Amino acid sequence: MPRQPTIFNETRMREMMERKSLDAVIVRGLENSKYISEFFHNGGNLGYRPFCVFYFRDPALAPAFVVPAVDLHLAMTQTWIEDVRAYAMAEFFTDVDAHFYEDFAGAATAILSERGVRGMRVGTEGDNLTSGFRTMLDGLLEGNRIEDVSFDMEVVRMVKTPEEVRRLRLATEITVKAHQSFRDAIRPGGTDEDLHKAACIRMLTEGASAVNFINIAAGPANAFAAHAPFPRGYVMQHGDFVKVDMGAQVLGYSADFVRSYFIGEASERQQEIWKRLNEVQVELGHWLKPGVTGGEIFERGYAHISRYLNNFPREFLGHGIGLGSHEQPRMNRVNRTVLEPDSVVCIEYSYYHDGVRHHTEDTFFVTERGVEHWTADCPRELIVSV
Repeated sequence: MPRQPTIFNETRMREMMERKSLDAVIVRGLENSKYISEFFHNGGNLGYRPFCVFYFRDPALAPAFVVPAVDLHLAMTQTWIEDVRAYAMAEFFTDVDAHFYEDFAGAATAILSERGVRGMRVGTEGDNLTSGFRTMLDGLLEGNRIEDVSFDMEVVRMVKTPEEVRRLRLATEITVKAHQSFRDAIRPGGTDEDLHKAACIRMLTEGASAVNFINIAAGPANAFAAHAPFPRGYVMQHGDFVKVDMGAQVLGYSADFVRSYFIGEASERQQEIWKRLNEVQVELGHWLKPGVTGGEIFERGYAHISRYLNNFPREFLGHGIGLGSHEQPRMNRVNRTVLEPDSVVCIEYSYYHDGVRHHTEDTFFVTERGVEHWTADCPRELIVSV
């Protein structure tokens, strides 16, 4: 019995291809190749080791998936695509009795020939591809019309299937719990390494597949930083600013969440800034609805915060989230992507004052029935009592 996709939204894919009159789409980008194949491979970030999906609008032309030989058996067990082929990479033979092509080009040439890909309109990821791979692919597709579908694939992925929603919701729930452990560890005499360890352990204990990222700012040396990727052994003191941007991962899907704190005390101005950032963020999140564009979301959120904070620095106020950390709709002034039901988005606000970067980020699930605020229960108090 063939396996049916649970992550890949085949209906949206075909609608996009119909709209653009595409006969085929060929993708090798990390998110897109994982999305269509549902094989969460490692190693595709290596330029010489592509994982590539060939998908056709005509249902009579079966999709194909090309992987490095070393990953063939696992790919065959996890993808819904029945035609999985391998090229010699890392190993010349494995436990699977199958023909291995000499290189990726050999496998791709065979698929294109067998499917009669000639005189077709073919979508690729255009400038998002490495220059060497794009040059090779352009050569293999000579005689076809090639179009860049990078943006179109982002829009396809924007609307989440029930399985994607389940993974994102669980990743967010785990991240909120990990944040509580992080917050409980904030105290004078403790270190940013203690904070990092507390969050990591809680994520894994609660069932995360992995710790996707934890960026911690603690103390004056990096209180201004948007993304400080490593703890440095800083010993926290009374009055320090502490911020965390983090996300647990569940089966390839990660949360994205931020809170900021002061230990013991904060000035009235710092408290005022934090209050305004949060109230505007929550209002904007609950205002979200299908049919508005990324630009309209930005304009509303920017106008609101500008009533309270001068010279607001943000170029964008949020983004979709899924297989990628920043997906459509990206909420900046020029984005005309229309928000659709069953999209998961993060709304975030930040502001610099007196050497620190206040930052808050929450996650919302937009449906036809309204908005679910997945991070509503996480504490927002700026001051951690000690």
